[in-house]
Amino acid sequence: MGFKGVEIFENDFLVHDLKPKEIKKIVSDYGLEISLFQPFRDFEGMPEPYRSRAFDRAKKKFDIMNELGAKTILVCSNTSNLAVGGIDRAADDFNELGEIAKNRNIFIGYEALAWGKYISDHRDAWEIVRRANHNNVGIILDSFHTLSRDINLDSIASIPKEKIFIVQIADAPKYNMDLLFWSRHFRNMPGQGDLNVLDFMQNLYNTGYDNWISLEIFNDQFRKDNRDVIAKDGYRSLINLSKKNEIVERTKIEKIEFLEFSVKKEDLNIIHALFNSLGFVKVGHHKTKNIILYVFGNVKFIINAEIASNEKNGEFNPYAFGLVVDNVQSTLKRCEALKVNNVKDFYLKNKSKMNLIEDNGQYIFLIDNKNWQNDFNFLDQDNQNSNLEFDHIAISVEHSTLLSSVLFYKSLFECKKISNTDIIDPSGITKSHVIENKSKTFKIVINSDENNETLTSQLRKKKYISNIQHIALRTDDIFKLSKKFNELGLKTLKISDNYYDDIDAKFGLETNILKKIKENNILYDEDSDGSFFQIYTTLINNSFFFEFVQRNKSYDGYGANNAIFRISAQKKLIYGCHT
Repeated sequence: MGFKGVEIFENDFLVHDLKPKEIKKIVSDYGLEISLFQPFRDFEGMPEPYRSRAFDRAKKKFDIMNELGAKTILVCSNTSNLAVGGIDRAADDFNELGEIAKNRNIFIGYEALAWGKYISDHRDAWEIVRRANHNNVGIILDSFHTLSRDINLDSIASIPKEKIFIVQIADAPKYNMDLLFWSRHFRNMPGQGDLNVLDFMQNLYNTGYDNWISLEIFNDQFRKDNRDVIAKDGYRSLINLSKKNEIVERTKIEKIEFLEFSVKKEDLNIIHALFNSLGFVKVGHHKTKNIILYVFGNVKFIINAEIASNEKNGEFNPYAFGLVVDNVQSTLKRCEALKVNNVKDFYLKNKSKMNLIEDNGQYIFLIDNKNWQNDFNFLDQDNQNSNLEFDHIAISVEHSTLLSSVLFYKSLFECKKISNTDIIDPSGITKSHVIENKSKTFKIVINSDENNETLTSQLRKKKYISNIQHIALRTDDIFKLSKKFNELGLKTLKISDNYYDDIDAKFGLETNILKKIKENNILYDEDSDGSFFQIYTTLINNSFFFEFVQRNKSYDGYGANNAIFRISAQKKLIYGCHT
């Protein structure tokens, strides 16, 4: 299965040397249809002699379309300064054009550009089509043009499905900028941006529409990225927009079950000492493999010395995490529909099945029971029932795969993008996107940057089989945990004294609290909903680190204001300076 149709953008046709019939054959040989020929500009509401010229242009385009085998043309709302307004005037133009198109078996779709001179709203475009009252004249809807202007989506329901000739879909990040510039440079695949494309589609489906859904994407980054990745994301985004009865629904995530690390066999003793200093207790050995289970509170770490098939894979690194989902088999069916590659089965000793999926270097075990634990011999260890949970996992990806990673999580799982944040690094900007499920038991932070000198980029270069860069664990008593770390000899990241002077001035903390956080290298943040404490370890294997956090009241952020201080401290350890 794949794409079924292709639009012919006029400029692509004009710069090509092939004849229309030759292009038609290429499209047909690939098993595709030409769903649309576009765009036809500056048509309606033109005074003479420009009106006559517009009709002459249209006739010539219709002749080309007949040779191409294209049935529908997109006419976008007029942006010319020569245009004259008036709903009836425009409707008369389209009625006349409809008669010409009818004789050539062509259908005309009218689209309201968000920056059209007179028509910039699909409701007005529909009124023109309605008054034109011609079977060969309909409307084309574009999610960007509607959502960028915050037009009421309920209005789509008033359009008869047979008068909607094609629907173009695009998402985009929320920017406050000129609509034309925003559209031409920042559109992205549905699910990668911040526009409410899902609600747009639901209102469309409520009309009974069952025709072409097309991607209308203009994006500077996409023009230079890998075409195969772009095509995969485009297909995946369309599948994600399918009607509920056409595809298995997105998977509900219950929680993160465990994090798995790769390690060389000869380094197991070093890793054991590290995990002991973090408060983790070794509780089990795999019955047949060199795999060890560590636990601290509700956090499980699996150390896998079996995957070290070569020197690079043997480096100590977090490489996968396990997710408890509501139904593994349904998840795998959706993976198949979304073309999530490299689905592998890991058979346990008791013949139960654990599935590993991979996408853009992200490895995830899918679990819907605890049978995986039956493959371990458990030791008699007291875990002290400490209250430690997974808070979030942060991954680092190439800038070219950032949006692809966002779409992967949003299309496969029941989760949504919460925020976009720019993290300040002394060497540049790191883009950070936060994905969460509704219950906030699964949170992943996806970081990327275009500057190779940022810490995120530098650490990513040291990763070989995964892109997990830091793991945040949540406690309900950061000071008790910090005391435990001191007793166990854990070295935490040293924060500048100047930072705490600023915290004192900014938040006016009680003297004893300020003293404690300074003595223990704890970072602090607060907002109107609550407060937040953070402790970081130093870099481990020069490629990843741990974070321990405490959230008070309803604080829901990630301490982004503290990132520059954390990054500067880490860079000082690596390079001997802050930059």
